[in-house]
Amino acid sequence: MKRNELSIQLIRSSIWLYVLWLLLPAVQTTGRAMTGALCVGLFGLGVLLDAPTLRKQWPWLLARAACAAVMPLLLRRVMDRGGENAAGFYVQQAMFWFPLVYAGHVRTVGDRRLWQGIGPVLLGTTVLTLLSTSGWLMEGMFLRGDKVYAYSRSLGCAEPGNEAYLRELMLKNIGGYDFIYAMAAALPLCCIGVAQSRGWKRAAFVALIALQTVTIVLSQYTYAMLYAAGLLALEVLALLVRLVFGRRVSLGGSLLAGLVPLLAALLLMQPLLRLAGAVCAQLGLVNFAFSFEQLGLALQGSATDANSRLSHYLVAVEGIRRSPLWGSLWGGERLMSYHSDLLDLLSGAGLLGVLVAGGMIWLMGRGSLRGLGNHPQRAQIVLSLMMVGVTALLGTVVYSRDIPAVVMLGALCVLEQPVHNEKPGVKQ
Repeated sequence: MKRNELSIQLIRSSIWLYVLWLLLPAVQTTGRAMTGALCVGLFGLGVLLDAPTLRKQWPWLLARAACAAVMPLLLRRVMDRGGENAAGFYVQQAMFWFPLVYAGHVRTVGDRRLWQGIGPVLLGTTVLTLLSTSGWLMEGMFLRGDKVYAYSRSLGCAEPGNEAYLRELMLKNIGGYDFIYAMAAALPLCCIGVAQSRGWKRAAFVALIALQTVTIVLSQYTYAMLYAAGLLALEVLALLVRLVFGRRVSLGGSLLAGLVPLLAALLLMQPLLRLAGAVCAQLGLVNFAFSFEQLGLALQGSATDANSRLSHYLVAVEGIRRSPLWGSLWGGERLMSYHSDLLDLLSGAGLLGVLVAGGMIWLMGRGSLRGLGNHPQRAQIVLSLMMVGVTALLGTVVYSRDIPAVVMLGALCVLEQPVHNEKPGVKQ
């Protein structure tokens, strides 16, 4: 199929620019939301200029666009997301769903030129922000010696009157809540890089995982630390299973086998965390002692030393109990936790609403996971997607554009990487 060269360049440059803008906080705070919106606009223009695809797939393209347009309205109506700034939330949501729509579209089209170079751009921006974030977090913790300087946590709190301070942090290229949780969800994808690489490339992916882990720990986001610890422990246990049993056990089977001792280890988690906290306190590492304390509280349902997430979750659970099928969509008291996307969706729209939202997400991303069932690393990709679901269950994802961008674009790179000596080519 002959494809308009300008269309290809617009679609490809839209995702390059989006990743550079999104994953480099210093660029994001300089370019503002208009840059992210421009990326979405470039993509839309590129799709419209691709006349052959437009003629052939216009119903699916229209469905993707309609779902992306309706989803923000659904989230506001049934989950009370977006606060008072409806227009700002709508624009943010267009950028939030963009990577999913992009991945679905380009993989359905099948022209490799549409995603050419996205892997190096994604890796490069990620490494730059990890280095700058970890560097500044170390400066705050070790040189200033006070948990007030947990900069990433500060970026997750957008209180009025704090804009100048948050802009200063972003200009230092420090990643906040969105970036930290995206790094936790991306750990299984980086493990794919370790498995599929050799020599210096494998060492580079190992170093990347180490850098992600250090940054997550320094950020002091308790749930992100739990996710990272669980994922890395699972990966190590699965590796041991594969070393012992070889090819007789698949990757997915080894990950399932690794869950058994991991679940057993959870019984000892609390005493181990108390011991680690006490050792850090004795060594004068106050911030690390604080982090271990927060991990212990998180396992008990507490997000910080002052606020219990469990009590917030129970509000949404009560809403689900009152109307499990319809939620409060058609009347009744709206009971939201504001700390769990999935629980709030169930409380606001019930099981039927969850099915509708799931169908819309499938339509937007239709084709993005094509070939997953036969891919040798499918278990790792599924694990990464599961981490997004866990984050949505125990926290919020709908405001965090970094999470879908890193996971969907990372999965695209893995799924389109040649396997079994397959030679890449351009499908036209």
